[in-house]
Amino acid sequence: MKSDSAGHGERSRRRRLSARQASMADVAERAGVSMITVSRALRHPTRVAAETRERIENAMSDLGYVPNLIAGGLAATETRIIAVIIPYITDGVFAEALRGLNDRLTSEGYCVLLGNSDGRATGEERIVRALLGHRPAGIVVQGANHTDATRRLLEAASIPVVEMGTLPGNQIDLAVGYRNIGAAEAMTKRLIKAKRRRIGLVTADPRSNDRHADRLEGYRRAIVAAGRTFDPDLVVHAEFNMPEGRRALAALLDAAPDIVCILWPADNWAAGMIFECARRHIAVPDRIAICGFSDLPIAAETVPSITTIRVPRYEIGDVTADLILRRISGETCALQIDLGFQLIVRESG
Repeated sequence: MKSDSAGHGERSRRRRLSARQASMADVAERAGVSMITVSRALRHPTRVAAETRERIENAMSDLGYVPNLIAGGLAATETRIIAVIIPYITDGVFAEALRGLNDRLTSEGYCVLLGNSDGRATGEERIVRALLGHRPAGIVVQGANHTDATRRLLEAASIPVVEMGTLPGNQIDLAVGYRNIGAAEAMTKRLIKAKRRRIGLVTADPRSNDRHADRLEGYRRAIVAAGRTFDPDLVVHAEFNMPEGRRALAALLDAAPDIVCILWPADNWAAGMIFECARRHIAVPDRIAICGFSDLPIAAETVPSITTIRVPRYEIGDVTADLILRRISGETCALQIDLGFQLIVRESG
């Protein structure tokens, strides 16, 4: 014999199963518009008058209507989903680009589906396989460090693919970003011109990070072009967090006690180094100049403030979305867009 609570649960389940789900026709009737207008409001919100869109949204809320965008999209061989894969979901470097991308796509009725590869090419491959199963209308990957299998999957996907934040030499489809080699070269040349002799560099492992590999190459080019000898002992690899800046500073001082300048390539590393210099009573920039990359909010707030490279992160996301939308609509678009960078000189170097 069933308990009262079990009986109540069974009755609730039957009510849910027997309840008719609100349809698009119900929404149209409640809002006083046609089904075509409801469909347009879901897929292209900016093409529907604000007052009409508000009535439709209120009707959907009142009726508890949830549009089946995947089923509708599959009938047209695509969904309203744009898949995005970034290396580190906790890294603020990627947040502004994501915001620019999301702002533009959601205004056009698309939904962003996010994957975090944890900075691993194999992790990216796993996520690509999973996300392609959702039949996205387009896919965005941060960077260009892919496995061969990932490249094959994306090349065969028959959807717009954008490599965002980097401009690779052998891009898969579309690319939006800036040239990391040029940015690193510009900063290093500035420091050389300022008579800084022993210039160290902190990067992520360049074997697994295409952006940092390019920055290492830009640094090396500037050193060699100035007639100096590239010294691998002045290059230290670190993970992405502020405490690593402290470890990297110690490693560089051990390798080269006479080092007079340390390059990035991340503002959080630079901030960690500045804090550690304060602990060690090392004057910045008099004894050691420290420069960052990305111009995160912390760069302007440390004491001394951080000389860095500013990249148009929000614009990168917005332009990435624009390329996807143009490609989906059948328009011709540029295959690669270089949005450049800006050297921001502050107190630290």
